[in-house]
Amino acid sequence: MYCRKAKLRLPLKSILEEYKCGNARLLSMLEDSEDPVVKTVQLTIKTGRKWKVVEAVLVVDEAKECLKIKDVIGQTQTD
Repeated sequence: MYCRKAKLRLPLKSILEEYKCGNARLLSMLEDSEDPVVKTVQLTIKTGRKWKVVEAVLVVDEAKECLKIKDVIGQTQTD
């Protein structure tokens, strides 16, 4: 499926994105776990040199905080 000579092939970017999403999902799932033992364990997910899963999860956490703030503020009228 990912070879260069096949007629139907998937791009390498889709593999990379699935890898990143899977690692971010795993870290988020472990951090948001109901089990107190799982929450307190220092998590280290090895991802390589160029991309760190912790940085991606920080961006997601910031987006969640922005959504919470917008939910608290509610709808505002601009005009």
